[in-house]
Amino acid sequence: MADNTYFCMISFTIMRKSLLYTVVAVMTFVACSTKQEKTEDTEEEIITKKYEALGDSMLYGLACDGCSDSVLVLLPDSGGDPVNYDIVDAMRNRRVFGMPGIGDKMAVLVDTADQKKLVMAVNLELVNGTWYYLQLPEVRRPSHMADDEMTEGDGDVERMDSMVNRLMIPKEYVYTLKRDYTVKTEGGPPRVSSLDAESPVVYPAMRRYREWHVFNGKLIFTYGGVGVVGKDSIALKNDTAEFILLRPDTMVLRFPHHVIGFKLRPDTASQKGKIQLK
Repeated sequence: MADNTYFCMISFTIMRKSLLYTVVAVMTFVACSTKQEKTEDTEEEIITKKYEALGDSMLYGLACDGCSDSVLVLLPDSGGDPVNYDIVDAMRNRRVFGMPGIGDKMAVLVDTADQKKLVMAVNLELVNGTWYYLQLPEVRRPSHMADDEMTEGDGDVERMDSMVNRLMIPKEYVYTLKRDYTVKTEGGPPRVSSLDAESPVVYPAMRRYREWHVFNGKLIFTYGGVGVVGKDSIALKNDTAEFILLRPDTMVLRFPHHVIGFKLRPDTASQKGKIQLK
């Protein structure tokens, strides 16, 4: 009888431990699953909010089959079914920058008075690429040759003009606007040397942009933000430009004090391979 009681107690103890291990395993599984779900939700939320700009009224999405000169079919990034937008007025006002191709990333501004109409549309696929413009140097007269001292027929004037004409060589200022909204800068003025102070021409400085974004229909370029150990860091600054023209090989932008016409590098154009609506 004592042996039976002993074995019953052992069996009960084993069952109790087995039950305890099972409960712990279940609780651990549930906790891990909940944590994983929360982590996935958090990561998704972060990714979703990463590309949202506070105050931006533009909608983003993909152009779908059915686009024409009068209709833009947009699949919104926010989800849902494709939406048909009337772009007749936007086309008439030349506010459609780049005709949409199937699958192209688009940024649009909806008419506040009519939610089925667009006041502006930008084909972001066309914005991506390597753009350049040619910059001529500016004439810089030496300090010892003031304009009021230089007269017609003066030998110094003739020599200066001849030298300037030989030095009027355009330089490429190149910007690569990438899909991750970063900018790669190439070209620009040559490196400064001790002889530049005596040169009769000088190239304008080139802005070294780091990022680009479309915000409320305008193109925003960001530069600066480079810190130097032991020195004051350079704060981030923005240049704002308005679209004037956007075609597969041409982009014209209006900055506050000047207008720049960019050309797309031929090797970039061959890589895009987009379907453009004629």
